[in-house]
Amino acid sequence: MTSPGHPLPPALHSPSPRTPATLAGWRLERASHGRLDFIDAAGQRHGDVDVLRAFPVSAPAGPVVIVATDGAELAWIDPLSDLDAPLRGLLETALSQREFLPVIERIESVSDGEPMEWSVVTDRGPRWFTVTHIDDIVYAPDGSVSITDSVGVRYAIPQLSRLDSRSRRLLDRLD
Repeated sequence: MTSPGHPLPPALHSPSPRTPATLAGWRLERASHGRLDFIDAAGQRHGDVDVLRAFPVSAPAGPVVIVATDGAELAWIDPLSDLDAPLRGLLETALSQREFLPVIERIESVSDGEPMEWSVVTDRGPRWFTVTHIDDIVYAPDGSVSITDSVGVRYAIPQLSRLDSRSRRLLDRLD
């Protein structure tokens, strides 16, 4: 049974054994409550698995890992482009649901000192959050910025140069 809004079939098998990034014989199923179950080659079901980016900051398009609720790695997939379309789509959907990543369009204010209180406008509307330490602001070589708030929500600035000058000044003074 597919969950509402998910046109993919409920069970998707790993691609052919030629794809080295998969475990031969495993499959994913979407459970009735919307989460994913991993069925390994021996038929053991691992309920409510998580699909995670292995390196979300340094290689956001890179490898993906499927982990059990106890944190055990069940499958390593690199790259997603090697997978058949239905399985790739299911994994990409799981990643997008997990990665609540608001895009900061404008910075309204940032308080002095630590922790820093932020007021921003995102693609999902205005947000207020706290950043505990300056190390929670990561500048990537491609000009993007990732900001993680005190409760672990990540915010993205895809291209620092595209922010308005006031927003860039507020961010620059934190360096």
